[in-house]
Amino acid sequence: MASKDKKLVNFSEDYELNNRLKNAGKRQTEENRKALKGIGDQQKKSLGKTRLTHDELKQAIDKNKDKLD
Repeated sequence: MASKDKKLVNFSEDYELNNRLKNAGKRQTEENRKALKGIGDQQKKSLGKTRLTHDELKQAIDKNKDKLD
């Protein structure tokens, strides 16, 4: 089960959100983490899921880079 959990984004961990922001070339700020959580919520809703993989979040970030600093 642990290997599956590694594939899922934990939105309550700042370091995990910071890692996603860094990979996207965006600043690691509280404002960006909040925006990223919103982007994640939208992606979960559109996919009908309660959890996202890192790949699914990356796709959402790519579509919403203008919402991040």
